[in-house]
Amino acid sequence: MILFELDENSGKPKSRQISDLLADRMKTGLLKPGDRLPSTRKLADMLRVHRSTVALAYQTLWSLGFVELRRGSAPVVRCRAPLPGASEREPESALDWDRVSSPATGDLYRHTPLRTVQRRPSPPRDWISFEYLRMDPRLFPMEHFRTCLGRAFREEGASLLGYGDPRGHEGLRETIAARMGTHGISVTADEILITNGAQHALDLVLRMMAEPGKTVAVESPTYGDILPLLRHYCLNVAEIPLKEDGMDLDALESACRKGPIHLVYTMPNFQNPTGITTDQPHREQLLDICSRFGVPLLEDAFEEEMKYSGRVVLPVKSMDTGHRVIYCGTFSKVLFPGARVGWLAAHPECIRRLAVLRRYGELSPPALLQAALARFCSEGHFERHISRMHRIYRKRMQTALADLKRCVSPKWAAWTHPAGGYLIWLSMAPSPPADWEAILASEKVSAAPGNSFYSSEPAEIHFRLSVSSLDEEKIEEGIRRLGRAFGKVYERKG
Repeated sequence: MILFELDENSGKPKSRQISDLLADRMKTGLLKPGDRLPSTRKLADMLRVHRSTVALAYQTLWSLGFVELRRGSAPVVRCRAPLPGASEREPESALDWDRVSSPATGDLYRHTPLRTVQRRPSPPRDWISFEYLRMDPRLFPMEHFRTCLGRAFREEGASLLGYGDPRGHEGLRETIAARMGTHGISVTADEILITNGAQHALDLVLRMMAEPGKTVAVESPTYGDILPLLRHYCLNVAEIPLKEDGMDLDALESACRKGPIHLVYTMPNFQNPTGITTDQPHREQLLDICSRFGVPLLEDAFEEEMKYSGRVVLPVKSMDTGHRVIYCGTFSKVLFPGARVGWLAAHPECIRRLAVLRRYGELSPPALLQAALARFCSEGHFERHISRMHRIYRKRMQTALADLKRCVSPKWAAWTHPAGGYLIWLSMAPSPPADWEAILASEKVSAAPGNSFYSSEPAEIHFRLSVSSLDEEKIEEGIRRLGRAFGKVYERKG
């Protein structure tokens, strides 16, 4: 006799409740191989449900291999091979994965912290983290985007369900081209390739030019996640020091003369990790150096939209008459990271080559989200969102800078004063040896360690602070905690 009751208040369908309860009895041995289950009619009467509900539950059990179904007879519990029990230890493999993987992949694996691959749990609620560049989800106009998503599916549904153009949704490419025009960049949709975020865009460019022994010049410090990619593609790194006004152009020219340099990578606006923005003469000189030495320039404009104080400086791409600049943009740092929509703007020949690479890697980008983003922009929601972000993040950055001045002694650290974006770079004064991670943890605060933004180990101690996901109250309290942590190092007695 099968005795159990269904939960009327459960959100789980009754057919699923029945199949789960019966499967549990089979796993525990209460129902054994060869036992007959009640007919659909009998069990339906016992449980006071429709016969079709029981039939669906039995069908589910059959599909999972728990029962045999025979026409004209009740289901029979079948003999299932026991599933291996869960183990906290990794199973042993017959393969040596170091031998299976390429040397470059093995090197990438060994030098990449697992925390950057796996999704880390959120810190405890009483912690304050300045560590990650993550947009505040509370600021995103979810209802407007949901409406755009629905309209895109209703009006373009059929066309969005197949394989799309490897270059990306034409409507979104046209929208981006028009948006870039507001930043002084004249491009057409044929000069744009949609990517799965800025990281994918960087990977495509490096993959296109990758050849062991080639050299890429980068700012030092630079975006941390491009460094493993360079190593993976066996590319040499020429670290060009970053000064207060941007990349040291004398050092860059010297590197080009010693050369050859095959690509220059730069972030002119609110550079990651420092927050520095270069001025117009610096950008003109940078482009001139690349022109004279025939070097393509990869301009990472991941925060192009987040200039909220001071004078606007045009992108390097806007001055590029020789089509040497490959421009990389993204929606992740102004909308939400989960969008995974970025783009590259370059000469059509370059875009065609990149599209071929993307075609054989992932065919094409997801079309539905692109169509929704195109509509989100064309209906004015993006512009209004950006204006709101400027107001909010101006206040957050002002709060952070004021609190640093109040809580952190200039004898301990100096920091940048960004005119936009979300990042502040702290350069710490020389100090006695200290376990910085433990000291910050003692105050329940965290920041990104500066050494992850260098190709070689830096001589100085740095921290990157991100205010992207913190409101003003959290920023104030977090910097007070940083001040107390720094004081433990610099005011240590004896």
